[in-house]
Amino acid sequence: MAESARNLNTPARPDTPSFDYEPSEDVRTEIATLRSEIANLREMLAEKTGAAYGRVAERAGNAAHYVQNEASSVAGTIREHPAATTTLFTLIGAIGFAIGYVVATASADSKHAWYDRYLSGRL
Repeated sequence: MAESARNLNTPARPDTPSFDYEPSEDVRTEIATLRSEIANLREMLAEKTGAAYGRVAERAGNAAHYVQNEASSVAGTIREHPAATTTLFTLIGAIGFAIGYVVATASADSKHAWYDRYLSGRL
C-alpha cells in the first residue's frame, strides 16, 4: 500500500533534497564549523558571566558590611541618647500628622467650594 516517495507520479531528480538525501561534504564541514563557533561563544559567555558574578558578589558584600556598620552606629547613638531619640520620633510623628491634616483639610475645602458653586447656579 505505502509506496516509497520516489515511486510517485513525479520523477525523482537527483539535485533536489528529499528525506533520504545525504548532505554533501561541504554542508557537513559548514555544520561542524558552526557547532565549533557556538561552543566558543558559550565558553566566552561563561567566562564573562563568571567575572560579572564575582564583581557583583564582592560589591554586595561590601555594601552589606557598610550597612551593618552604619546600623551599629545608629543603634549606639540611640542607646547613648534615649531622650533625644524619643523627642526626635515624637517630632517626626507630629510633623507627619500636621501634613496629613493640612492635605485632608485642603481636599475638603476644594470639595466644599465645588458644592457651593453648584448650588449657587441652581438657586
